[in-house]
Amino acid sequence: MNTVLKAAAAYIIVLFVIRLIGRRTASQQAPIDMVVLFLFGGLSVSAVLGDDRSFVGAMSALFTVGLMHVAVSWLKLRFVWFERIVDGTPIVVFRDGRWNETAMRRLRMQQADIRTAARQEKLDDLDKVAVAVVERDGTVSILEKE
Repeated sequence: MNTVLKAAAAYIIVLFVIRLIGRRTASQQAPIDMVVLFLFGGLSVSAVLGDDRSFVGAMSALFTVGLMHVAVSWLKLRFVWFERIVDGTPIVVFRDGRWNETAMRRLRMQQADIRTAARQEKLDDLDKVAVAVVERDGTVSILEKE
């Protein structure tokens, strides 16, 4: 039972820390971001299993994390406020030629990240961009001016 409680706690803590780190890790995965994610996994396994190297302990942790994921998914469907806490909301970072510097700092994004997203949409000049939105998953959506 100790493993189950540790696995449940680890799920909640890792979810919280990933939300705290921000969207950039989820979407762009620069090498440094991948290092953080791999370390989270390794450290979580060590914390959950401790000295228990048994098959039953590992499977208990695995099922607990799976059930926690199902529970969080269900709560997100049931409660909009919970979904916003877990997944966040889209954030406008550029509109009509003006940067939302406060949002950019909070997201720890640079103008170069938005310019890259614009180029990926075949827009070489921000004068052609109406709006840039950082989506809940960290991707940047670019809406072209008409």
